[in-house]
Amino acid sequence: MAAISKALSRNFDDIISDLYLKDKLTAVEISGYLLKKSGISITTRSIQRRLRALNIIRSYSEAFNLAIQKGRKSYAHLRKPVKSRELRKGINLKTRYLVLQRDAFKCVLCGQDGKNDILVIDHIKPIVKGGTNDINNLQTLCRACNQGKMLLDEKHVK
Repeated sequence: MAAISKALSRNFDDIISDLYLKDKLTAVEISGYLLKKSGISITTRSIQRRLRALNIIRSYSEAFNLAIQKGRKSYAHLRKPVKSRELRKGINLKTRYLVLQRDAFKCVLCGQDGKNDILVIDHIKPIVKGGTNDINNLQTLCRACNQGKMLLDEKHVK
């Protein structure tokens, strides 16, 4: 520890307390920092012991929130899925017509016109995955292509 203090021209306790409190680094990150700056390896356990001796300890909730902020923990997979009917706002008639007109009243996948099959307005990026009713996120599909697209999306989800 004296060698690290000498190499960095600061008191070891001041160094690790600043890194821990101000820079919000973990013991592992402090160890890596000290190795990089001074070329001296120190174990994370030694750093933890020294911080505890200095009475510098994060609460469990602080450590937990810091881990989430740094991306070491994620609970996104535990979130309750949002139902599309809660997000979905109807596409107004003007927007529907503009999309049909832009796509020349034909299915963009197979080219089918509305004579033999019903044309529908489809979201390219689904509402439940963050899509919007913006005209750039809408496309014209025949009912068969829309059904096929939904079946394909279900297979990719599993």
